[in-house]
Amino acid sequence: MKITEGTPDIIVDRRPLILVILDRMRREILLVIFFSTFFFLISVEGPQDLSREGYKVLCVFFLCVSLWTTNLIPLSITSLLAIATIPMMGIMNASDVYSFFGNKAVFFILGVFILSAAMIACGLSTRISIWVIDNWGASPSRLLMAIYFLSAFSSCFMSEHAVAAMMFPIVSEIVKTLDLSKKDSVFGKGMFFALAWGCIIGGTATVFGGGRVLLGVEILEKITHTASIGILEYTQLSFPLVFILFICGLVVLKLFFPPDITDIEPAHQILQEKLKSMGAITIKEKGIASVMLLTLIAWFCFSEDIGIANIALIAIVLLFVLNLINWKMVEEHVNWSIILMYGGAICLGEVMSQSGAALWLAKHAFEGITQSPTVFLLLVAVLSTLLTNCMSNSAVIAILLPPALSMSDSYGISPSMVAMTVILTSNFAFMLPIGTPASAVAYSSRFITIGEMVRTGSLLSFLGMVAFMLLLFFYWPMLGYH
Repeated sequence: MKITEGTPDIIVDRRPLILVILDRMRREILLVIFFSTFFFLISVEGPQDLSREGYKVLCVFFLCVSLWTTNLIPLSITSLLAIATIPMMGIMNASDVYSFFGNKAVFFILGVFILSAAMIACGLSTRISIWVIDNWGASPSRLLMAIYFLSAFSSCFMSEHAVAAMMFPIVSEIVKTLDLSKKDSVFGKGMFFALAWGCIIGGTATVFGGGRVLLGVEILEKITHTASIGILEYTQLSFPLVFILFICGLVVLKLFFPPDITDIEPAHQILQEKLKSMGAITIKEKGIASVMLLTLIAWFCFSEDIGIANIALIAIVLLFVLNLINWKMVEEHVNWSIILMYGGAICLGEVMSQSGAALWLAKHAFEGITQSPTVFLLLVAVLSTLLTNCMSNSAVIAILLPPALSMSDSYGISPSMVAMTVILTSNFAFMLPIGTPASAVAYSSRFITIGEMVRTGSLLSFLGMVAFMLLLFFYWPMLGYH
């Protein structure tokens, strides 16, 4: 048979038939293994030093960990499974379990998503992004830095997921206009890495950058009933790490991805054309910008009196009352799966704490390894960093934070320090696309290979750990955290 040019190659799988079947059905096989193991464990007696309810929760926890780690089913569906399973197994009353879902963290995250969606839907975020990149990117090197700075700055006030989704089409248009090769263009790789790293690092700076911060704070409050971390307190505790990591990211970009082109005028032309086609800034854009600004001021100044979730909900109502947005504008930008995932994770963490399962797990995982509180926190940080590159950073918090918090009294550590340790290091998701949507979006460009992500991401994760150690040994003790 004659194969014409452009015909795709035909690949014959010569493996034994049984291997082919197992490969094609590996998802179904793994699901059967996980659920079979779960039902087997439920049917046997648990440890003598753990209550029956606590043992059942532990079984649900390990099933969720298996599903969150492998992502065989969506993270949100795994969370819903946890919410449904706990009352069905008689671990806790259904009303109590469902009440954990209706917490302020979930509504704050919903509010942040809708506010971000309003800025994207009206075109305001795109207008600002194009203007910044066009005016600050006078040379290839400065264009790379403009993408990095803008991604980081935007992620301080918007969900990093939304920022990555907003920036990706702009960077893709620049790459297409400059006719950059996916295989060979160092500049193209650098721009997508700048997008991803900017979103990740900027999203660590404030509670607004990612819902995982509020997830961690909510778990902290539910388990301890006394400890909490405010908006300004979080930024104060995280700022040195974010600043150091931001500079490190800048240096890595310059060293590993020096621009291999000199003329970027076509990119400026296309950006200017896009900005011109958008016309003058509209009343709707000005109104949404004003509401967003007032919301940020309220969060920083009145969050303790009013509540961050209440402020977010009031801002959303104001947007609809002023007819600045409608539901159709924002619904496609609201990540409902993340909201469901957070609700289920908070519920599971609370049930693990109340049943004693979290304390039992933490004692068997950490007790006897070290007597030093500092070494304990370092172990938690390393484990969090490793896990976050293998699964969603939100799942890492849901899995690691409850047992780690249960050990805070044993080591005489402030629960807030334990929470900050897990929250900060769970965002070092630089090595693989699965850790955070920003990395996944950058990888989807096909300019970046897994090998390149692992090499550069390992370096940034290591530098992040160094920055965290500076917080742990010097900065936090200066603020009175022990």
